[in-house]
Amino acid sequence: APSLDCLQPHRVVRRKEPCLKMALSALITALGAACASASSHHGSMSMWSTTQDTIVGYKSEGSACKYADKEMGGLSAPTAKTPYIQSKKYCAVNRGMFGGGEICGACFRLSYHGDHEQGLGHAGSDIIQVVDSGSWATFDCHMTAFHKITDYNTGFFPVTYEQVPCETSSGGAVAGVLHYDYYFTKFVFSNLRYPLQSAKLFIGGKEFDLKLIGGWWSAWTGPADGSVSFKLTEEHGEQVSLSGCFGGWTQRHTGGSCKGGSSHLALQSFVAAQTNVTAKASLRGAVVVAKSTNSSETANETADLVFP
Repeated sequence: APSLDCLQPHRVVRRKEPCLKMALSALITALGAACASASSHHGSMSMWSTTQDTIVGYKSEGSACKYADKEMGGLSAPTAKTPYIQSKKYCAVNRGMFGGGEICGACFRLSYHGDHEQGLGHAGSDIIQVVDSGSWATFDCHMTAFHKITDYNTGFFPVTYEQVPCETSSGGAVAGVLHYDYYFTKFVFSNLRYPLQSAKLFIGGKEFDLKLIGGWWSAWTGPADGSVSFKLTEEHGEQVSLSGCFGGWTQRHTGGSCKGGSSHLALQSFVAAQTNVTAKASLRGAVVVAKSTNSSETANETADLVFP
């Protein structure tokens, strides 16, 4: 098999398999392994706080992603029930990484390799979830995560980091009401494997695109009534649906939530149709393009890996 160099732009690798399903599966697996080193980045980590509820922020508006906002119930909020918040394995990131809030809810494996210039701590690794912005270091982590990774209690440490799927708690995705009035409603979504790429709100059959504002999502609906549902799309293409939310639109309230729902991968529709189909799946900066052509004698199937 040809080698994959994830750092070369516009490199295309072509493989042929007798079965398109097997080809796509093998290519995605190979791509993940081949690009592991390319998806690992160098950064720094500092210690955020030792308090149990620093994410709530009683003297401020709390963390930028609003998972444990005090108006929603703090650490008791439905959106704060992720495994990482409950175990205090969460971090803020610097403003460059935070951007407009697209990174909220992302999980990263942080690794310290014992290479502190003063020889501090010991090598370690852990997975954390992003919940806030404003860090001076690349990551500013709660003491629980910081100590697990460095075996130390303070300071700045060099780390490598790579994004990974988040572990989720039972019950499924959660949509929480951060604030509402007659026309305008703010939402927080949590317990997802990847950060959200887009979100749609449906009220009594009417569709509203939600807008990301610094970590939370909003909708300007005007007067509306009826049953409520959401369609969420994560950054890697997985779609999550929530329905029957809040007991109806007029029953929503700050701190109210809806959870559960069903999810499916956008690639499933590709597997179902095996002729003359082109499908793309974003995998940490690379694109898988699978193609199939049928003939009465043989099936000539190829799959391209494109590195933009």
